[in-house]
Amino acid sequence: MNQNQQPRHMSRSLTLAVLNQAIGYLREGNMRRARALGFSDDELRELRRLSATDIEALSCDGPAVCRLTVDHEMLLIVMQRLIEDQDRETRIDRCLTLGASVTMMSTFFGLTGNDCATRRSLLGLPSRQGRLAMPEEAVEHDAWHRWQSICETPDQPRATEDLHGMMTLAEETQIPLAVIWHLVKAWAEPNAPRGELEEEEADGPFDSGRPACAG
Repeated sequence: MNQNQQPRHMSRSLTLAVLNQAIGYLREGNMRRARALGFSDDELRELRRLSATDIEALSCDGPAVCRLTVDHEMLLIVMQRLIEDQDRETRIDRCLTLGASVTMMSTFFGLTGNDCATRRSLLGLPSRQGRLAMPEEAVEHDAWHRWQSICETPDQPRATEDLHGMMTLAEETQIPLAVIWHLVKAWAEPNAPRGELEEEEADGPFDSGRPACAG
């Protein structure tokens, strides 16, 4: 927005805000920030001599002395960063709701156990201790069949990085995301011995009613 496009009341408000901010920095002795507003040292010395009434008059009388411009490139960068942060927060909440384990959240998002516990509490998710139960063979077979449609490389190691696909599979099968991750790792390396699910707190809607066991 250029000077000619700014409404007069907007220019006055902007000018007053900038002048008061500059004077505030001067009172704090922060010359660097005062200069960063666009003032020269001579202008800052003169501003220090003005009274509140003088500042008000300077902002309201005559042409506006401050202009508002938009750095479009920087605005897009900042907005994109905010969108990415929001997407990350959404994925974290979704993962926890679907039953991701602390180990999984640490691997994909760098969260600690305390981070997960706090977020689960805020989401109203119930806590559950111990090792999650593995699904029955028929359930796992159906999940594997669906996974081949979701993931482009279902039997490759990089499949374990397909978080979006694993979340989709967890939603469709109602198997906790921690268990899905465990299965995907086993499917990606079928010749490797299956380990046990980590015994830790994990929240999720799935409960097979069977005792916990190794895959």
